[in-house]
Amino acid sequence: NDKDFCTFACVTEVQCRTYNPHTQIGDTKLGVCRSCVVDGCQECDHTVLEDRCAICQAGYVLKEDGKCHFKYFGSWVYYLSGAICLILAIAVIWILDMHIRPCTNPVGLQHGLDSRESMKLRQAMDATGERELWPLTTNLMTKMVAGPGMMLHFNFQFALIFWAIFIALVWMCLAHFVDPALWLLGTRRFGTPRMNCILVAWGYETQNRLMWTKVLFLWIVYIGSILMCFIYGVYQLRAFQNADYQNKTMKDFVAMVIDFPSISGEKRVEEELKAKIESLTDQPVVGVSVAWDYQEYEEDIAKALEADVEAADPNPEPLPAPEMNPIRKAFYNFEQKVFGLTPAPADPEGEGSDLEQERDPVDD
Repeated sequence: NDKDFCTFACVTEVQCRTYNPHTQIGDTKLGVCRSCVVDGCQECDHTVLEDRCAICQAGYVLKEDGKCHFKYFGSWVYYLSGAICLILAIAVIWILDMHIRPCTNPVGLQHGLDSRESMKLRQAMDATGERELWPLTTNLMTKMVAGPGMMLHFNFQFALIFWAIFIALVWMCLAHFVDPALWLLGTRRFGTPRMNCILVAWGYETQNRLMWTKVLFLWIVYIGSILMCFIYGVYQLRAFQNADYQNKTMKDFVAMVIDFPSISGEKRVEEELKAKIESLTDQPVVGVSVAWDYQEYEEDIAKALEADVEAADPNPEPLPAPEMNPIRKAFYNFEQKVFGLTPAPADPEGEGSDLEQERDPVDD
């Protein structure tokens, strides 16, 4: 057996087993002696001069041809593939059906489109009274489009990109000015055993010779990252302060008053505080909002608010479903179960909810 480092001998195909019993196959195409190449093989059959396996890996079974076959591959794979294809076909038909359906509620569709349009971010009103959309060329790192948080977030994204470019440039400079071998370490392809041996020896020698460059690279990246973090933190703070100074936000119109004693909700606290603040500051107050401690009555208040919202914007009665073919009707019923809202059950005749009875008492 060959126990020396990077020593090779030229042999015939039948002599491969003599020098190394584990590489008994003489490959004339590669020009080397090798072991068997069998998928899923754990131990080759060294008694023959062909690609045959003796012991297969877990999950494989050895057949008479000397190959390892996946033992869990059976008819269930075809059934599963057929089921997946069927589901994909139904999904494609469903999407196509939704695309070609006629519009049966143009009012609701227009309301949805208008709501979507109103949620788009727009610029300040121009001389013509229009509010145009922000152009794609807007610099979101300096322009406050949707608050300072979004602007600072894009500054953070830019900082990450700049940091990655900094690391790449440091390595490129080391490879260009110190040794071009830094470009090649770990990238050369393996080949024959002799070439692999030479490649390992070259890589070992080169890595040891250039180890100081890797240590220098780590020091530069470490110190540079710390300094850039300090600079980034100061810049973000100054950017926020400048944006807050240049733009009027909600907090510019709000004054917070604290350390009030506990006050009962039966009093008109908001009106009293408004009048008192106006008398002390000689400034008009638009409104007062009190942070009430209503934990014990949270459920009742939530019901009252929900009832007020329903009264202000009642849900319209659903339109009757149009005539549909069986396939579209099946899709429609599926959509109602998955995405639709179940209508609230009607109250028994002559009865109402506790909240409605409190808001509209009936005289005896």
